Amino acid sequence: MANKMMIKEYFELKEFITPIQNNLIKALQQIGPSTRRELVSYLNTPRTTIYDNLLKLQKRKVVEKFTRNNGKRGRPVVFWKFAG
Repeated sequence: MANKMMIKEYFELKEFITPIQNNLIKALQQIGPSTRRELVSYLNTPRTTIYDNLLKLQKRKVVEKFTRNNGKRGRPVVFWKFAG
């Protein structure tokens, strides 16, 4: 319920949100924190499109990015979540 209110308040702002950004927000609310790869397969959208729109939403503080280290060597896994 609180998430729906935040989205409603966000839409009442004069800022424009694209349909892809709207789908990203809804997907993150439904499935929770996700990697870019999970969002690409869930939305069936090219990965660069997903990433570019995630960055735009991050600038507006609608989504947040965080990492988890699984204890192995290499890059940590990057997750995105709705900032609600």
